[in-house]
Amino acid sequence: MADTSPRFGGLVVASLAGVVGTKYLLGGALAGAGVSVVQSVLVTDSLAVTFAVGILLGIVTGALAGGFILARVMTIVSFLTVMALSVPALRIGDPVIVAESVGMGLALLYLFVRSPIERVEAAHIDDTDSASRTGSTLR
Repeated sequence: MADTSPRFGGLVVASLAGVVGTKYLLGGALAGAGVSVVQSVLVTDSLAVTFAVGILLGIVTGALAGGFILARVMTIVSFLTVMALSVPALRIGDPVIVAESVGMGLALLYLFVRSPIERVEAAHIDDTDSASRTGSTLR
């Protein structure tokens, strides 16, 4: 079985998911504590949905950074869900939500074209020519 590893683009998408997910988790926590928060940190004006979206994006971040083979599908579904839930804020023209949606849209275009995870095969070393066999001085 081959090992998997995230590509650079996958790490960039994971960073986007992590930042947006953290914003929703912290915003939901502040709203739950009774602090006055702007509407761009709440999803559909619901604390439960806000926390669920934050946790979902955190799971996607871990899947991408960890090289989980199904991370591509998870990310596409998660980003489309978050963008669909953000439609009311997009209609109002909230600049934070617009910037997030543009970033997620560009990430989706990348994910439709390339997989963020690559399979890494074990290196095959020819023992007849190996430096350890011939007594390399680079030890």
